[in-house]
Amino acid sequence: MAQQTTGCGCGTLLGLLALGFVLAYWQAILVAALLILAITAMVYAVLLLNQRQLQGLAEGAERRVRLAPCQLQDTFGVIQSIKLAGGLKNPRLDVRCSMITFNGAVLVAEEVRISLKPPDQRQQLRSASGVARWLRGGGIAQLEDLSVEAKAVKAAMECLRERSWTSQALEKLNGLRSSVIDTLAKANGNELLEGAIPQLQQALDVFNREREKLQQANRNAGEMLRKLHDFLSVPEGIRPILNFDLDQLFDGRRFADLEQSFSEVVLLNDAFRQLSEDRKA
Repeated sequence: MAQQTTGCGCGTLLGLLALGFVLAYWQAILVAALLILAITAMVYAVLLLNQRQLQGLAEGAERRVRLAPCQLQDTFGVIQSIKLAGGLKNPRLDVRCSMITFNGAVLVAEEVRISLKPPDQRQQLRSASGVARWLRGGGIAQLEDLSVEAKAVKAAMECLRERSWTSQALEKLNGLRSSVIDTLAKANGNELLEGAIPQLQQALDVFNREREKLQQANRNAGEMLRKLHDFLSVPEGIRPILNFDLDQLFDGRRFADLEQSFSEVVLLNDAFRQLSEDRKA
């Protein structure tokens, strides 16, 4: 009990001494607190300004290299974006790439994200060559625009896009075909539907022809993608002796023709549907 009373008395005495110290030097303490607050605010403002400047530099760097062909170790692909990441004290730049890799037995575009430290000389990000050097230091080699490797990568990405698009178009077209086939099956012997049989058969013929084109394009895109990947897999020292004209092997206009043809088929289906609705009315 005596020990508790003694401890309480010491605590009270220390409290009174601290209060006296504060009262005696309150002006100095206030100045020190304000100084610390001002320094903290200044540091925060500097860090925030640094972040905003780095954000602008990252956006400019992204515009310079977006969709640029690149190599990451033994894989090839394109640079998709450069984004600011991390906190105020430790900012990072995340480089997102779409790399051509195998998923099982199928070639796909796999997203890879590499987190890099900003260059010591921030102004390096203001030029295309500076961005390329910074990326190379992080293990991302940007390919020369006119190199055969860059052309092969661009063609491979187009093949991936064409293969994906034709797969989606085939899925939609198969749904349209199924609807027409089901309606034709119901039309025989049904006086309410028999009048539309010629138009339904015409639509089915158009769908069948379009499906064959899409299936062939899908196969061609997949096969060309494999050939391009095989070429890029050849050791770098041997590639220069492989002479071929990439522009003749891959015609990018073919994809535009496919899109136009499929759009016309969809419009034709919409016209048949509208005609059917008008007839019912």
